[in-house]
Amino acid sequence: MAGDASSDVQPQAGNGSAKDFEDGMLDVGDGHSVYWRAQGPKDAPVMLVVHGGPGGAMNLKWGEVLDASKWRMVFFDQRGCGKSTPFGKLEHNGTNDLIGDMEKLRVTLGIEKWALFGGSWGTTLSLAYGVTYPERCLGFLLRGIFLARKEDIDWFLWDVKRVFPDAHRAFLDAIETASGQRPRDVAELLALTAAPLARFDDAGIKLARAWSGFEGTLSVVNKSVPKKDANGSAPKPEGEQAGTAASDAGRSDGTNPDATNPDATNPNATKADATNSDAANPNAINPEATNTNPEADKPEETRQANASAISMALLEHHYIARELPPEPLLPRIGRIAHLPCELVHGRFDMVCPADQALALADAWPGAHLCLVDAAGHWTFEPGNVAALKAGGERLSRALG
Repeated sequence: MAGDASSDVQPQAGNGSAKDFEDGMLDVGDGHSVYWRAQGPKDAPVMLVVHGGPGGAMNLKWGEVLDASKWRMVFFDQRGCGKSTPFGKLEHNGTNDLIGDMEKLRVTLGIEKWALFGGSWGTTLSLAYGVTYPERCLGFLLRGIFLARKEDIDWFLWDVKRVFPDAHRAFLDAIETASGQRPRDVAELLALTAAPLARFDDAGIKLARAWSGFEGTLSVVNKSVPKKDANGSAPKPEGEQAGTAASDAGRSDGTNPDATNPDATNPNATKADATNSDAANPNAINPEATNTNPEADKPEETRQANASAISMALLEHHYIARELPPEPLLPRIGRIAHLPCELVHGRFDMVCPADQALALADAWPGAHLCLVDAAGHWTFEPGNVAALKAGGERLSRALG
């Protein structure tokens, strides 16, 4: 373990607004350092924003669903993604490690208690942290509930083909191209994708892009068609990285409009040892590889998109194959059931079906559940945004 974590924080001072913030790198031990950022009034209740993944990264746009005058918002990149280092490292990268990082961050920043705002995999991690440290929690705002049970994982990787047979077939096609075999079930899917995702060659990048694209296809119900500009070009959705599908992918936010801005991909990560299945430095990725989007004609944009897809697919695969399911969450909800909780879930969420939200609400009698009609998994579908804003206001009032 590293020494005193607080000695590793190098903040940038600010006055609390989104443009003026504090940030730093926190040495959490095991060779990992976690990037964090804090903004908002320092005398306000603190909200820890827990991004999706595993393998996603912080997205400051999540903060826009909260009243910035009422919350001190803390964002962080989980191990192996975003600006955290080393990029894509799998060793000492598990659920308990991330829970420990969150607690070290709380202690380092001198926060007595905080609320947690999580989406998708971020709900899993927020709940896991909450039942481990209930005395440090004020309440919860959770969107796109993922309980990470076997049936939830099986749905995402396999059973969803009943609704998206074309997308699932294309996903299996990509796996067969990369591995030489076609998976017949979830176990084979995980086995056949392990080696290609760890190689970071052109075939591995294409598979990572296919993985993230599959999730993106499942994520959005209301696909808006942007108006073309004077040059006849349609602008990309705000926050969308070049060459990627619009998604808030299953347990990831890695390559979608709900994802971090391009700067969140760590440009300084060192090349990892591929024999340990650690992801390569995104700067070492061929910038021209798998550029299938004619609008993404800038090598830097392609590199960023490839790196985001790799961190998402690699870390998601790692967690599903080695870390999940976790110790069941629902039997432990009693530890935090006295706290206020706002649940938001798209009724047509094809990544995390809505029965998970109902199961959590049943285990948490005081929770307020909003099932959003005509919405899917993506955070920024209009109905989800409205429900999150309302939920954030209710949570703020509950905390006084």
